[in-house]
Amino acid sequence: NPLAKLGPCPPPHSQLERSKRLINPAQGAAWVAGVCKCLNHTCRFACAACGETLQDTTGNFSAPGFPNGYPSYSHCVWRISVTPGEKIVLNFTSMDLFKSRLCWYDYVEVRDGYWRKAPLLGRFCGDKIPEPLISTDSRLWVEFRSSSNILGKGFFAVYEATCGGDINKDAGQIQSPNYPDDYRPSKECVWKITVSEGFHVGLSFQAFEIERHDSCAYDYLEIRDGPTEESALIGHFCGYEKPEDVKSSSNRMWMKFVSDGSINKAGFAANFFKEVDECSWPDHGGCEQRCVNTLGSYKCVCDPGYELAADKKACEVACGGFITKLNGTITSPGWPKEYPTNKNCVWQVVAPAQYRISLQFEVFELEGNDVCKYDFVEVRSGLSPDARLHGKFCGSETPEVITSQSNNMRLEFKSDNTVSKRGFRAHFFSDKDECAKDNGGCQHECVNTVGSYLCRCRNGYRLHENQQDCKEAGCAHKISSAEGTLVSPNWPDKYPSRRECTWNISSTAGHRVKLTFNEFEIEQHQECAYDHLELYDGPDSLAPVLGRFCGSKKPDPVVASGSSLFLRFYSDASVQRRGFQAMHSTECGGRLKAEVQTKELYSHAQFGDNNYPSQARCDWVIVAEDGYGVELIFRTFEVEEEADCGYDYMEAYDGYDSTAPRLGRFCGSGPLEEIYSAGDSLMIRFHTDDTINKKGFHARYTSTKFQDALHMKK
Repeated sequence: NPLAKLGPCPPPHSQLERSKRLINPAQGAAWVAGVCKCLNHTCRFACAACGETLQDTTGNFSAPGFPNGYPSYSHCVWRISVTPGEKIVLNFTSMDLFKSRLCWYDYVEVRDGYWRKAPLLGRFCGDKIPEPLISTDSRLWVEFRSSSNILGKGFFAVYEATCGGDINKDAGQIQSPNYPDDYRPSKECVWKITVSEGFHVGLSFQAFEIERHDSCAYDYLEIRDGPTEESALIGHFCGYEKPEDVKSSSNRMWMKFVSDGSINKAGFAANFFKEVDECSWPDHGGCEQRCVNTLGSYKCVCDPGYELAADKKACEVACGGFITKLNGTITSPGWPKEYPTNKNCVWQVVAPAQYRISLQFEVFELEGNDVCKYDFVEVRSGLSPDARLHGKFCGSETPEVITSQSNNMRLEFKSDNTVSKRGFRAHFFSDKDECAKDNGGCQHECVNTVGSYLCRCRNGYRLHENQQDCKEAGCAHKISSAEGTLVSPNWPDKYPSRRECTWNISSTAGHRVKLTFNEFEIEQHQECAYDHLELYDGPDSLAPVLGRFCGSKKPDPVVASGSSLFLRFYSDASVQRRGFQAMHSTECGGRLKAEVQTKELYSHAQFGDNNYPSQARCDWVIVAEDGYGVELIFRTFEVEEEADCGYDYMEAYDGYDSTAPRLGRFCGSGPLEEIYSAGDSLMIRFHTDDTINKKGFHARYTSTKFQDALHMKK
């Protein structure tokens, strides 16, 4: 042992004799009773005490004087502490201590912790080298004592910090090294967990933060369903979201944590425990109908039409059920009284093969909001909760008739814990789908109807007299709907040669026709001299040309200046392509010409069929010829009412734009007085917000002489 420099020594103890193991006789220092002491007044050095705290990831230590022999009455303590989350592997490479019964005199003792009362891993003496010792945590206590006069060489030990290891117990926690502080770089830890036979390993994460990467290529945690690296992969995890609970299929689980040499994070902490599938017991966990195993527990569930009783195991009859009748009635629970809160009912209706089920609601009144978040009815084609959804319904608007796509239909009703309403009453009936077999004999399309079916032909064809086959039809189309789809002949197949087709699209007065192409493929030519599509800004081919198109580049959306748009498609005798598909719709606003003849103006294109849309902003400029003014007379006016007309409103300006004098802002219901311009123009602005929608307005406009005009101001 090296000498440690000290100050003047205390007076010598005359009763102590010099030991044979005199360290520095010239200075009067000697080992006495395991302690290095000064034996005269001139002593200025003493031996350092044995034992120390070791904090490196690897290291070694030995008995004092090794290998030349340790002194009697020695007492040394080594405290080994490594990174939290790691374990310590301790190996004795040499052992020569006086051997006694129970190692009573000379011994080295290893404890699993950081103090003298930590769990004992072993007490050793003699010359037999112990097996390697592994701590359960990141600390070890090693204590050496000698009390005999028969001395040996001592011992030599090496230790190494390691993460991972074999874990053979039914519960515990696994953490990344140094958790909750950042883990160290370049670590690889493997844990092999084994719980009691007949159980599974359950793993639940309390915290998770590992360097994020799309494929977890840098730092990651890998979990496998078994004892080895070749076992089935459960998951490869990184990032900041805690993984879902994990369960092995046997009593073993393999885990590996890897960190690279760069970014470090807090790591993870997870609890493992023995998990049993209670549902596999003979009594299925005591569940009357169905048992669903969960991590650490289980729950009982009931078949459709039943619900759990108060004991959470038995099932009792409830709303819903399994129905195989061809027709019948379904009502909400408690009908015709208000339905109860916190109900979940599922009806599964099954008809014979090749049948379809139609559902018609007679009464419908549920608590409702825009997204049907609280109480609702869901209708699906199929029996499972993820089958094709027909609709999710709530509120007081009765749904349209719903027909299933197969012979199964699922109807689910759910109420929350607050508002209750009257509920619903619906009739269902089953009808054979003649189209399900051989397409009903139809050449093109078969459409099933209640009690029968009908055949339809694709665009460009018409139904044969036999009501099943299709033959080529005329190609002149007149369209007056507010929106719809246009396709070239024989779409989506190639258009035929030598065809000329026209479309005359007309919209509601005061609304412009808009055409948007979804797909476009017509024989290419620099001047579109062969196959082409022409657009005209009006009702026929005499109107101004908006463009001639061919090739495979989709034309930009086209908006007519008025309420008419004319299309002409031409194909020659040679090359054919797929053609085109386009959507026609309307845009409000625009420039209107006032004449002596009265013309119409509507707030929206579907006036009379539907209320006006939300978030509309329409500006119409009505212009009369020189020397004339504009007269506007309202036939119908119904706009959301508000004191200042701040939500939905109609404004009139005495000029070409909103910088002109405003004649008024109008809302509410009832006919308005006539509006006259002072000049030759009048601008009308219609604005709606995103909530309440009303019928809108219908007005007529004409030109009038200035001297006859009555100028109304508001």
